[in-house]
Amino acid sequence: MAAMWCPIIGLLLLLPLGPSSAIKFPLIGNIYPDGHFYATLQIGKPLKPYFLDIDTGSNLTWLECKHPDHGCNGCNQRTPHPYYKPAAHNLMVRCESWICAQLRKDQPGSPPCPNSDPHRCHYDIQYVSGRSKGDLANDMIFINRRDDMNYVFGCGYEQEEPLEQPSPPAVDGILGLGRGSVGFVAQLKAQEKIVRNVIGHCLSIHGNGNLYIGDFRLPPGDVTWAPMSTSLPYYSPGPATLLFDEQPIRGSPAFTTVFDSGATYTYMPGQIYNGLVSKVQDTLHKSSLKEVKDRALPQCWKGKMPFRSVDDVKNEFKPLSLKLTHARGTSSLDIPPENYLIVTKDGNACLAILDGSSDRVLRHLILIGDVTMQDLFVIYDNEVNRLGWVRAQCDRMQDLESVIIGSRL
Repeated sequence: MAAMWCPIIGLLLLLPLGPSSAIKFPLIGNIYPDGHFYATLQIGKPLKPYFLDIDTGSNLTWLECKHPDHGCNGCNQRTPHPYYKPAAHNLMVRCESWICAQLRKDQPGSPPCPNSDPHRCHYDIQYVSGRSKGDLANDMIFINRRDDMNYVFGCGYEQEEPLEQPSPPAVDGILGLGRGSVGFVAQLKAQEKIVRNVIGHCLSIHGNGNLYIGDFRLPPGDVTWAPMSTSLPYYSPGPATLLFDEQPIRGSPAFTTVFDSGATYTYMPGQIYNGLVSKVQDTLHKSSLKEVKDRALPQCWKGKMPFRSVDDVKNEFKPLSLKLTHARGTSSLDIPPENYLIVTKDGNACLAILDGSSDRVLRHLILIGDVTMQDLFVIYDNEVNRLGWVRAQCDRMQDLESVIIGSRL
C-alpha cells in the first residue's frame, strides 16, 4: 500500500438508485510506485473522507485510529487524512454480539473477550506484510447521495509495518472485501443496500480503475468462470500449475490459487518461483538484457538504454499461464509479460513475482496480486460461489449498469 493525495473526494456513484443497483467506486492508484489501488469512503458524524486500500484477501475493514485509551501506536505518519477518532459509544461493540462472534469465525487469530473488558470486541490481523490490532467500532457510512447506514469496522490503534518497506503507505486503512460476514459487501447486503453479494474490479495497467458491488452488466468478451472453493476462507478457484511459454515448469506441483487485490505483487511457492526464475534467465541468456540490482525488487534487468515502460521490453519475455483444475474441469489464466513485469524509476525491468517461501501461508499458495490482475475484469460472485475474469481495457470501460449477466457453471 502507498498512495498520493487525489483531488477526488470519492463520492460513491449509484447506477441506478435502489437496493438492486450496483455501487461504483472510482479507484486511484497503480502497481508502481504506489503499490495499491484505493477507494474513498465517507465515514462518521460529521462525515469525513478516508482512502482505503481495496483488499479481497481480508474480511475486516479498518481505519488507523486515535483510540481514546490507547492512542495510535505505530500508526502511519503519512496518512492523507487525520486519524479516525471514535467517541466512546462508537466502541461499544460488545463481546457477546453476533458480529464479534462472526469476527472470530472470519479471523481465528482474534483475541478472546476478556472478563475485564466485555464491552469491546478486539481484533488482531496478521497480513503478508504488516499487522493491525484494535477494537471494533460502529459508525455511519455514506452509501450514496441520500442514504447512509450503520457500519462495523476496525479502529486500528496498533499497527506494524514490514521492516523492509521503505516508506509506509499513504492511505488511511483497508477496505475488507473478503468472503466473511464482517466484510464490507456482506454488511451492505445484510442491511439491504444491495441485492446480490457480487464484486467486480478492473485495475488499469495505466493506473486507476473501478470497483463495482451488487448487480452489474459485464464488459464485452467471454468470461472464464471457475467454481470457488467452499473449504477455504479466500477467493480461490482451486489448485493450479504454472506454464512458461505453454510448457509446465518441470517438477512443480499444483498449488492452491488465491486472488488477492490487497497484494501488489504475485507470490509463488519456492519450488515454482525458483523454476520460473531459471526459465527466465535461460530465455534472456542470448538477449542484450543484463541482470542488475534494483531497490524495488529482487530480480531485475537493464537494457542498453533505460526502459520507459513495460512495452519497451515485454517482447524479450515469454508469456505465462496458470492451468486451474476444479470440479468442472480446467480453466486458464493467461499472464502476458505486462502482467508480471514492472519498470522501475531507474528504468530497469523487474520480475513482479516474488518467492513466498519465507511466509508460513504463502509457501503453500499461488497468490495472484494486482500486477497480474491489471486489465482484467475480475468477478467474485458470492451468490453462486464462482470466480470469473475477462480481458478488458480498464481505462476505457463504460459504466456497467443493470444486472450481472453470464452463463452459469
